Amino acid sequence: MASEKLFSEFPPVSTEEWTNLIQKDLKGADFEKKLVWETQEGFKIQPFYRKENLKGKEWLLSNLPGKFPYLRSTRKLTNDWSIRQDIDTPDLKTAKELAVEAIGNGVSALGLVLADVGSGRKGIQIKNEKDLAFLLEDLPLNEITLHFVAEEKSPELYSWLPKNKTLVGGLGYDPYRILARQGHSGGHGPETLKPILTELAGKWKNFRALTVHSSTFRDSGSTIVQELAYTLALGSEYLYRLGELGVSPEVVNSQTIFQFTIGPDYFLEIAKFRAARTLWAEIFSSYSSDKGEASLPFIEAETARYNYGIYDLHNNILRGTTEAISAAIGGAEIINVLPFDHLLQPADSFSLRIARNVQLLLKHESYLDKVADPSSGSYYIETITDQITEQAWKLFTEVEKDGGFLECLKSGKIQSSILESRKKKEENYSTRKEIFLGTNQYPNSKDKIQNKDLNKNIKSPEISSASNELKVSALPEFFAGDAIEEIRMKTENYETKNKTSVKVLLLPLGDLKMKKARAIFSLNFLGCAGFNVIDPGSYETSEEAIVGIQKENPQMIVFCSSDEEVASYVKDILPKLKSKPLVYAAGYPKDILSELESAGVNGFIHVRSNLLETLSDLQKRLGIQ
Repeated sequence: MASEKLFSEFPPVSTEEWTNLIQKDLKGADFEKKLVWETQEGFKIQPFYRKENLKGKEWLLSNLPGKFPYLRSTRKLTNDWSIRQDIDTPDLKTAKELAVEAIGNGVSALGLVLADVGSGRKGIQIKNEKDLAFLLEDLPLNEITLHFVAEEKSPELYSWLPKNKTLVGGLGYDPYRILARQGHSGGHGPETLKPILTELAGKWKNFRALTVHSSTFRDSGSTIVQELAYTLALGSEYLYRLGELGVSPEVVNSQTIFQFTIGPDYFLEIAKFRAARTLWAEIFSSYSSDKGEASLPFIEAETARYNYGIYDLHNNILRGTTEAISAAIGGAEIINVLPFDHLLQPADSFSLRIARNVQLLLKHESYLDKVADPSSGSYYIETITDQITEQAWKLFTEVEKDGGFLECLKSGKIQSSILESRKKKEENYSTRKEIFLGTNQYPNSKDKIQNKDLNKNIKSPEISSASNELKVSALPEFFAGDAIEEIRMKTENYETKNKTSVKVLLLPLGDLKMKKARAIFSLNFLGCAGFNVIDPGSYETSEEAIVGIQKENPQMIVFCSSDEEVASYVKDILPKLKSKPLVYAAGYPKDILSELESAGVNGFIHVRSNLLETLSDLQKRLGIQ
């Protein structure tokens, strides 16, 4: 038995045979159009991968965890990570209670978000050293890592830290992020970072001064490749600038946390973390010959703010879960799952509990922390890791040729590149080429925003100008559901002001299959604007539909019929109506458009309609904006 080969009775199947079988199942449909997915970065994702896809790149499989260039992991035996949770409630006493509760329930990395900084969150009112001391007292600092989100207040916060205690974690200071987000440096730069970094390197070697934030780019609309390339270029810029100030690359790296945003592209995100380690090893080797511990990148992951919505909030739990799995499989050292309602309000006990439970489940029920590099050997992930690495390296070298990160930020090349990607994303969400569940597809019409004072709408405080400061074009924040959510909020505000709902009555008439399909489509489409869409189920005759219109007295009606039947229903019903609602038809019967318009139809909604433009136009016609 020991000499028998496993599965020897099954002959090998060639790629050509697999492809032929797929082509047969497609029944003549185009393989490329149906099954090959092209990313926004421009490389194609095949429906299946085999060992031959890695021909000439066998090192991707042979590289061991914990070995340079750290493709598979920076750890040799396990995949354990720290569970981070950020506290951002304004009240000091409540913040302390939530921190104690989080630590007592599995959190090993505590984040404290300060108020009145450019974090997009309300934050804790820590105004002086006394407030910080109150917050930290009784916390088991020897059992957890402590992290801060203080943005431009980082130097001031550093002066308040308890120097009589040993801290592990990170200050979170990123001067060039401040420049990129604010549009001017306010005196922040490598010069303000250096004294903090060098002092911490000597005093608290495991409390890192610098955090390089990829969210600066990803939460502004960048692609994964742009995020990776620009983040590593930013890290390289710090190595160079601090090197000019006399700080060795080994010290800088030991004091750096790379905080990567985790987006919705599950497999690409796994590949991104693996590519990040490989690329940083290559970049660091140009500054230092050390290929051991001093060259290790320390990677933290945080779920993407841009990928959270303010409606149908529980979808955010699902988003956070899949994103956290990507980071865990990708090998992040710390993972922070943002609470599902953090765009609405500071996290409370319940939303914090749900967020940390996501990671506890991944550890204690899925055991993702037990196996080093659990994705190893997947031809799919290994191939896209190689593709992302190649694309990101190409973009990184272009940045370096143009003078490095800072020069490209000053010239606007980075901003214009991200703006182009952002516009593409906005177009995709507006046309529903990309689905944002609960916002541009399958909305929960009963969901309303009660408190309009949203975290999402917090404007970053303007930092004070400084003499000889750097100035650039600022990178604005981007949210996937922003445009559609704004339309829905306008509907809610209109209804509150006028103490009425915007009624849309569907008129399902004629062929059963077509009226059902078009009614469901219309209900979903118009519900994205927050309209009160009434689906009566079915009308058998024009007379029934007229009675329904008189009963509901809607501001808008939508004919849901087949192309062959709709004209007769329009001509039969509209002349008999006493009220004059806005009239639309579901579908696009191009041969009779002018006939329908002459009969009183104001417009059409169909699969090719631009959701954002159509809903915005409807609101204007209905007097909402």
